[in-house]
Amino acid sequence: MRMTVAAGLMVLLAAPLAPTPAQAQAQAQSPLPAVSLRLGCHDEGAEATRGEVDGIANLLEFASEHDGQVVYLDAVITANDGAGTCSRDLSEFPDQEEPEPFRAMITLDPCRAEGGEDDEGPRCARPGIVHLRAFGPPLAITNAILLPAQEDLPLSLPYRIHGYGDWLNYQGPFIVRYMSGTGYEHATFDVPDPALAGVWERARLNAEARPRP
Repeated sequence: MRMTVAAGLMVLLAAPLAPTPAQAQAQAQSPLPAVSLRLGCHDEGAEATRGEVDGIANLLEFASEHDGQVVYLDAVITANDGAGTCSRDLSEFPDQEEPEPFRAMITLDPCRAEGGEDDEGPRCARPGIVHLRAFGPPLAITNAILLPAQEDLPLSLPYRIHGYGDWLNYQGPFIVRYMSGTGYEHATFDVPDPALAGVWERARLNAEARPRP
């Protein structure tokens, strides 16, 4: 009997405490944790790519810290030109030029369709998403970000969506998940359920505090 009571006490002590009503109200009135992604479609050279790689690494660190949470993502990938061309897009430019030795490379794959067994090139982890990959020195492993395609964001939800001059440009709440393994680490961003309590009101606070990019 004593052992049963002691075990029950240990479970209670180990369980996370539910927030008080005051804490829950304060959280509901605060913005979501926020992160930005800025990337160009054109490889501007080693120094510019190094800065972009640092930004991707920072985003992955943020994803690791907020794994499984709803966050506010401000993502902009600038096109080469007003027509929306993107030279890092593997679906349009599959034969990517190799950069000079000992520096990183960044590619984008819209993953519009699942490839067959005989297709060459990288496999899409999930069809219908944008698969961003950074690899090569100084990175020891592949860094990847999986984002919803802009055209797949529900128009019934209050996302900020832009287009002219950008290959991808949107801001809003997403559920972030972080994963790592041998030779890679990556983060995914998925649209939360419209009924998820408090998410959209908190995202509105983020939007009010951020100017449109």
